[in-house]
Amino acid sequence: MSSWLNLAVVAVGGALGSIARYGITLAMTSIPGGSSMIGTTAANVAGCAAMGALAEYSLLNDHFPPRLLLGLRVGFLGALTTFSTFTAESMLLAGEQRWPAAVFYVAANLFLGWAALFLMANLVKGWLA
Repeated sequence: MSSWLNLAVVAVGGALGSIARYGITLAMTSIPGGSSMIGTTAANVAGCAAMGALAEYSLLNDHFPPRLLLGLRVGFLGALTTFSTFTAESMLLAGEQRWPAAVFYVAANLFLGWAALFLMANLVKGWLA
């Protein structure tokens, strides 16, 4: 039962996070000179800020409900942006003074993400040509 409840909490958080991301993108595209890329950047920065605040708050508050933390971190912020999770994980490595691992993690995520996007875009372009 607990795992089903966890899934439900993540699902609700994810739904709200994706709606928030869409709202941010709509807002950024509606301003003069705005674009969806500005919306993505705004969502990523907001997600990183929220992840940092939430991480610190939950560390300082022993009574923070674990299920609420799950819904906010994995669900809401995960849907708002995976960049916040990526940033939090790389900062954890850096905070542990594991600099080579932190640098490798950042470089691998950026390179592999870019490479996967490039590869799949070209494969789809080839299939549709």
